[in-house]
Amino acid sequence: MTRGLVVTCCAVLCLTACGAAKQAAAVTSPKQCVSPRAIAKLDADIAAIRSAAALPRKSTLLGNAAINRATDRFLSDVDLAHITNLARNRMIDHAAGALAGACEQCFQALEAERPIPNIRKGVEGC
Repeated sequence: MTRGLVVTCCAVLCLTACGAAKQAAAVTSPKQCVSPRAIAKLDADIAAIRSAAALPRKSTLLGNAAINRATDRFLSDVDLAHITNLARNRMIDHAAGALAGACEQCFQALEAERPIPNIRKGVEGC
């Protein structure tokens, strides 16, 4: 009788542990959605920033008109892009690297747009 009770308790504990692990795994791994089209558009914007930064400029504070237009386009596209905040943060890193000291105010605008990566923005319901 005790042997049957021990076997039953072990079986119940094993089944409970299996179910808990499956449920915990589902909670800790949320679905991450990143639009390849949005990433390609942002990569094109970063290339435009890089080529505009190579143009001559009068001041590193203000940059030039091409840098300002390219940065504005990037900021608009990154704000509307259907990507995670972690990807958004990384794309802003690439854009800031493409500026490389060409426009200080553009760099500040990029830093102001930087999200907090652990808060999901724009990817709910995908």
